Amino acid sequence: MTKKDKPTPNKKYPESTEYKGRKIKFFDLSKSELPNSDLHGKKALEVEKRADKGEKHSRKLKVEIDEKEFEVVELQEGVFESGLLPYSSYESPVELAQDVIDYISEFRK
Repeated sequence: MTKKDKPTPNKKYPESTEYKGRKIKFFDLSKSELPNSDLHGKKALEVEKRADKGEKHSRKLKVEIDEKEFEVVELQEGVFESGLLPYSSYESPVELAQDVIDYISEFRK
């Protein structure tokens, strides 16, 4: 594990890591920076609504896998969700990104 692969003190996830030979990068985003590009339909809107309902800890991340991007919402501390996997919650965006690689066809090689 390189320095970039280790979580920083203020984050519970690394800046970047690799999984199955794929490069994964994580970026914090403010709401104004976030393009609603790849959230998928009604399922994604459910995730967005839950995030916007006044969740105190809600924040958004951009995850990039080999230059393909998707959005992740941290609904509360340690609970991460994405419109790509709308019925699943994860303890870290790293686990979520790994499942995206494993289960979402557009992110498979």
